[in-house]
Amino acid sequence: MYFTMEQDRRIHNRIRFRDIDSNVCGEFLPDEFEQIQETTVLFMQGDSDSIYPDVMDSPVYMVSDKLKQLLAAYDPEVIYRRVVLNQINEGIQKKYWLLLTEKIDGLDASSEFYPNGWDKRIVLNQKKIGLRRVFKVQGMHAPKIFVHVDVSESILRRAFNGISFQAVEVR
Repeated sequence: MYFTMEQDRRIHNRIRFRDIDSNVCGEFLPDEFEQIQETTVLFMQGDSDSIYPDVMDSPVYMVSDKLKQLLAAYDPEVIYRRVVLNQINEGIQKKYWLLLTEKIDGLDASSEFYPNGWDKRIVLNQKKIGLRRVFKVQGMHAPKIFVHVDVSESILRRAFNGISFQAVEVR
């Protein structure tokens, strides 16, 4: 059983990026991984009550330092690059990680898409996925991170916030 791991959109007071439109979802391709700096600094806007969710899926997919440590234990093939989030007015600095992983050919032929190419019904193929626990899938319009059920259960047993899981059909 697999789930998509996304940012929980129900958080109303989440931190916002100062200089970047965070309503756009982008992703890095495998041939760009080496071009990404070891550490990137981004500036944030918010107040002292702003929430830093453990998953941010826009403008690019990032996870908190604590979540990165857990994910790395489950799938050592995932590449990470450090991102330091600075909230200067409040004197807050948080360490996050870009989650970079090659897309695997894991879609089942029974997956369905709308005429414009958007994902309608995602079905994963267990044989194609193999033993991967944290991954992206080729052929999808929106960039999503998939996690195995044991990863999602491990996350849910801990004090993470701002993470939403959606079950995905598997054949």
